[in-house]
Order: sequence, then structure tokens, then C-alpha cells
Amino acid sequence: MRTGKSLVLARMLLRFFLRRVARTGVLRSRPVKVLAVGTVALILGAGAVAAYFFLEPMVAQEKVWGLLFEMSTVSVVLWVQIAFLLVKVLFLNAAGMLELSFQLPLTNRERAAALLVYEATMAGIVSAVGFTSLTVAAVVLLGPAAVPRLLEAIVFPIILTYLALSVGYLLLARVLVWLGLRRIQGIVLILVLFSLLMLYASGLGSLSSAASAAYLADRTDFVWVASLAWITHHYGPVAMVSVFLVTAALLTALALWATPSQHVPHSRYLNLPFDWPLVRRLSAYDRCLLRSSQAWLAMVVSAAVFVGLCLDPVVNPLWALAVLSMSGLYQFAATEPLRMLSAQRGTAWRTYGRLVRAQLLLLAGMALPCVAVLAAARPDQLGGSLFALGGCVAGALVAISIGIAFPAEHDNPFSVFVGLAVASAVLGLLGIALGILQMPQILVVLIVAASLAIIVWYSVQGIRTFDSRRRNEKGAATREQHRGGSAVDPRGRSGSASLSHVLDS
Repeated sequence: MRTGKSLVLARMLLRFFLRRVARTGVLRSRPVKVLAVGTVALILGAGAVAAYFFLEPMVAQEKVWGLLFEMSTVSVVLWVQIAFLLVKVLFLNAAGMLELSFQLPLTNRERAAALLVYEATMAGIVSAVGFTSLTVAAVVLLGPAAVPRLLEAIVFPIILTYLALSVGYLLLARVLVWLGLRRIQGIVLILVLFSLLMLYASGLGSLSSAASAAYLADRTDFVWVASLAWITHHYGPVAMVSVFLVTAALLTALALWATPSQHVPHSRYLNLPFDWPLVRRLSAYDRCLLRSSQAWLAMVVSAAVFVGLCLDPVVNPLWALAVLSMSGLYQFAATEPLRMLSAQRGTAWRTYGRLVRAQLLLLAGMALPCVAVLAAARPDQLGGSLFALGGCVAGALVAISIGIAFPAEHDNPFSVFVGLAVASAVLGLLGIALGILQMPQILVVLIVAASLAIIVWYSVQGIRTFDSRRRNEKGAATREQHRGGSAVDPRGRSGSASLSHVLDS
């Protein structure tokens, strides 16, 4: 009964936010909806076609397909960890979404279980998209015989990996609450997930080598990440499916048991003192960002990535500061109460300038100590610092644009998720086009600069459209009051938490 209520609530939340995303922001326009869906479909279709032509010469080579499926299992575990981490970051501040269910006849455990189902849906979408090309190509080339192999190599590992991560996340959350670390458990859990991701990524080469060496030597060595394939080879597909069902059922039961009976939302703002002379010169927009929990989460993760890149400089460690742009996804929605104040009103360009200024201050505050550490620890990496910082600035502009086009109303994580998906598809299509055309470097720089200029212009137009719509809604509410009706704030932003935390100094 409890599980049924949770599934119903999860479905209600998903349908509500799908309608909310479709009616707000950039997707209000039908041509833009068609363009967004067409871009995503084009990316997936092009990947499937490319995979088909690449794999077609190997249709009759059973050994190659076995190696391909086992290597896919090694990759899918990493992909699920990335999707799980992304979804947990988006849901870390979903207090507004929880408020929508407070009037329903549900217990706190049922409400939390519904959120788990909602999170699992989003993580499943992210994980499935990464292997759509291989799945389509395998079914077309091998026919129905590919389905059991795809279940064994991709579908079942996705489910088991997600359930295992969920159980570990919930159990660790209980331990942190028991230790009295409830207020910082969100950041600690994200750091643990990130550390686990980096640990698995560091061992990806050895896992791939072990899997490929076994196939090349016609052996069936046990590799833990491909346990289902090993069971199938030694005991048959029926035993493999049985093991999967039993393991999935146990992990699901354990996850439901470990789900907290009371969900306490993470604080949206941190109560930081702004009494220093230099800090008091910051604007309200700057304080709103610097006190945002999303900004501090981004800073902590950025610092962790920076340390990891300093130890193993795959790229310039300053690229770690690109994680700071994640705070820009929520910045526009969080500062709306400020734009409703007469003292903070201005043109769309001025509002956009305030948003960008806050992001640049955050980036500068992190860049100065990081450059100093880099100069002392890795002086050979300073050569690409300007290029890396320029990329971080570009990332901040893109993140602000996503937050404007897909505002996270009611702390809606699905809105941010859709915005990231559309932006990734568009930027991925642009990157593929530039890679195929092999243009000169100066022309590539000009195209990137033009694209950023379009992003800035579109962001300003989005602010102008959003403010115009808000004035129309306010005017309609005022006319309703004059006619004797009850005026209700359609967005429910009166008494927003941001005002007390931003304007207190």
C-alpha cells in the first residue's frame, strides 16, 4: 500500500513538472519545442547511424560482440555513477517540490520514497541515453538475439548499480545523522559520491584490460563488474536472471527500509556574516549567490576536482573551476524576489550584468588561491591557465542562460534537468559539426565567440520576456482585487527566504 502511494505521488510530481516546464521559460514557444526535440533526436539518430555503419562489418564475429558487450558493462557502471551524482546534486535543494505534497494524505516515508522513484526515473533517462546508439545498432544488426545480451550487459547492470548506489547513499545518510552532521550531510554525501566516481574512473583502465585480455585469450575470467556475463557463461541465462531478480529485490527492500522517515529539506541559503568592510560593498545579487547553498556545494566540489587534477593533471587543473557555473543554473530563479523590489529594478541588460558580475566574483574568489597553489605545486601547468579561465567564464554564461530559459520554479530539478539536456544536445551538435568540418583555429574561435554573443543576447531577451509576463500577472491580480476577488500570488513567492538572507546587511 505504501509503495503504491509513493508510485502515484511520483507520477503526479513528474506530470506536474512536465507541464510546468512546458508552460514556462523557453519551451512556451512551439517552434522552440520542436527545435529542442529535433536537436536531441538528431544527436541520438546520428549516433545510432554511426554505430550501425561501424559495427556492420563485424556482424558475424561473435567474439568481437562479446568483447563489445562486456566493455559496455564496464562503461555503463561509470555512466550510472555520473547520472546518480547529477541527479543527487539537482535534488539536494528540492524543498519547494516537497511543499506541493504536504497537503496529501501521505506519511513522510511515503513522500521520501516517491522522491526516490522520481530520482530513479531521471537517472534512468540519463543512463539510457548514453547507450541508445549501441542498443539500436545491435538490435538492427543482430535482431532479437541481441535483446538478452543487451539486458545482461546494459539494462540489468544499470538497475543494479543504481540500487546499490541508493542503498549506500541512504545508509551513509543515516550514519551522518547519527553522528550529528545532519546540516552538512548533503555536501558530505556529494563528496563521497564524487570520490567513489573518481576511484572507479581511476581503475577503469585495469578493468578494461582484464576484460579484453580474457576474451583475447579465450578465457572466462571473473571480473566483478561483469558478474552477470560470467554467470551466464557458466550457469546459463536462467541462473543469471534469477540472480538479478533476487539481488534487485533485496537492494530495493533495503533502500525502502533505509529511506528516512522524515525528510528535512536542505537549507537554500547559509546564514553567513557579511560584516567585513570589503564584503559589505557587495550588491544584493552578489550576496544572494555567495550565500546560496548551491554555490557552496559547487565550490566544495570544484576544490575537490582541483586537488584531483593537481595530483593527476589530465587537463589544466583550473578547468575544475568550471564546476562553479552549476550555481548559475539556479541564480535567476533565486533572485526573482530582488527584481520585484523597486530599489533593485532595472533594464534587462542591467539585471543580466548583475547576474554575470556575481558569477565573475565567485570565479575570481576561487581562481586567485587556485592559481597560487598551481604556481607552487604545478608551475608547468600555468601555460594554459588563461584558456581554462576563459572556458570557465563561457561556462558561467551558458549556465546563466539555461537558468533563464528554464527557471527552476518551486526548486524544480526537472526544469534544470531538461535545460541541461537541451543545452548539451545543442553544444554537442555544434562540437560535432566543428570537428567534422576541421576549420582553422581562428575560425573556430570566431564561431565560439559568436555563439557566446548569441547566448548573451538570448539571455537578455529571456529576462525581458520574463519581466513582462510578471508585470502582466501582477496587473491581472490587481484588477481582480479591484473587482472584489481574492488575489493570490500565482508563484507563491511572498516571504521568500532569499530576502531575509540577502538584505540583512
